[in-house]
Amino acid sequence: MRVIYSGLFEDFWLKTAQLLSDENGWQPVYWIATPEAETTIRDGYPDVIFHPLLSAIKGIPAPAYARRLCMPLDQPIIQQNAYAELLLLRMMDRYDALGSLDYNDRVRLLHRLMIYWQTVLDDTQPDLVMFTVIPHMIYDYVLYEYCKQRGIRTLMFESTPFLGRTFIMETFERASPAEVFYNKLLADPVPENVFLSDEVDTYIRSLKGSYRDAPVYIRRDPKEKLYQGGASSSKSVLQKLLDFDKYTKYSEKQIRMLRARVTVPPNYVKQKHKKLENSQMNFLGYQIFRARSRRRMRQLERRYKQLAVELDFDQPYIFVALSYQPERTTSPMAGAFVEQYLIVDMLSKAVPDGWKIYVKEHPTQFTPAKYFRAQSGRSLDIYDDMVALPNVHLVPMDISSYDLIDHAQAIAATTGTAGWEALHRGKPVLLFGLPWYRGCEGTFQIDTYESCLSALEKIRAGYALDAQKIRLFVSALEETAIDVSVEPHLQIKPLTADEKAARLVEAIQEFVAV
Repeated sequence: MRVIYSGLFEDFWLKTAQLLSDENGWQPVYWIATPEAETTIRDGYPDVIFHPLLSAIKGIPAPAYARRLCMPLDQPIIQQNAYAELLLLRMMDRYDALGSLDYNDRVRLLHRLMIYWQTVLDDTQPDLVMFTVIPHMIYDYVLYEYCKQRGIRTLMFESTPFLGRTFIMETFERASPAEVFYNKLLADPVPENVFLSDEVDTYIRSLKGSYRDAPVYIRRDPKEKLYQGGASSSKSVLQKLLDFDKYTKYSEKQIRMLRARVTVPPNYVKQKHKKLENSQMNFLGYQIFRARSRRRMRQLERRYKQLAVELDFDQPYIFVALSYQPERTTSPMAGAFVEQYLIVDMLSKAVPDGWKIYVKEHPTQFTPAKYFRAQSGRSLDIYDDMVALPNVHLVPMDISSYDLIDHAQAIAATTGTAGWEALHRGKPVLLFGLPWYRGCEGTFQIDTYESCLSALEKIRAGYALDAQKIRLFVSALEETAIDVSVEPHLQIKPLTADEKAARLVEAIQEFVAV
């Protein structure tokens, strides 16, 4: 089988590809990865076309295609990809350094990518394209859309906070294996006692308990005492002073922080007055970019806080948990609802008289990160536009999501974990995206105004969730998920690269054989 690998460069992915080659005869014909992985890849597959990841993201051809005359676009192709274009132009926010990527720049990049990747597929004729995660880096989403149109099979992986487990999918738009298996289970009467492993059962109980006992990914504010790990250390003052390992770790941390401050990480941010493919900030330019990005985030945070109001939990309301942007959780996974104002606007006009819409920003939206993207994911106007709607209020950031969930009539989200938490706390969820828990009891998929009205009418009439059906869905998740994470920040169990590769290969072989 001829395969294109997109984004596979960590050691466990290289081992996964090697096992698939040895055991199943998968032959890589094109490989997008970081330069550090090129030697290993070429040693194993001398004939593969290697494409540096950063070049692919910037729309720079692979070296083997540097002088290749690519096939042109025509009107039918452009028309066929009109909806994808809508998503892709918004997806490009991650390139935008505070207004550096205007509409003309975005269209230019889009057309270059569309021309290039149709040519690559024509030349390589792959049987399958494998992505490490749901495509969202623009180049890979163009590739993904072309694969759908041409009937080329795809594989992708979705890591979740569900105990670090991963779901393998062919496409994120259709029902996941967990949802398919869940629907099969629902064909029979739901048993009174649904078996879950002790590990999963403990995790589910943590979602139903107090905010203090919630999984750490929920308690996001590092300033909260809840982050300190519960009870204080039982060590004496002398023991703490003699804990030399602590000093070593502290020194290593300070060195890492210093190194991060004096180096410019590889990035794909477009500089003003430069083409994207020629953009590469020097140290001074990067520090200016960081400072301006921080200032922009502070402006967004101040505006949000100015508009946030004290809440009345006695009022019936829908809690809207905004998703961080730009990120795959909205683009592409929310489709047109990547514009989250549209969610708030629809709910404002659909809720029964007297109901409110309480909107809470994602905490990461105001948090500087390595690549400083959040400042391009919001405009100051969006908060003003939301509160201009007569029944919409912004929520103070220090109110916990559990409090907002517990007093709400329902929760609205694109793909965020607030919806998953709400289900286990007995609250229905209005989904404006395609998260890994869609299809679960208590979720209403919203894509039209009519579907929104219908769901709200059921909720107003006293819709109650069936806890056993939710537990059955968790059982389906446990049965179909891979006990490994492809994203380091979600990995819970310590696994070697060989162990991760073995689990991934077993899951891939089983999935492809179906």
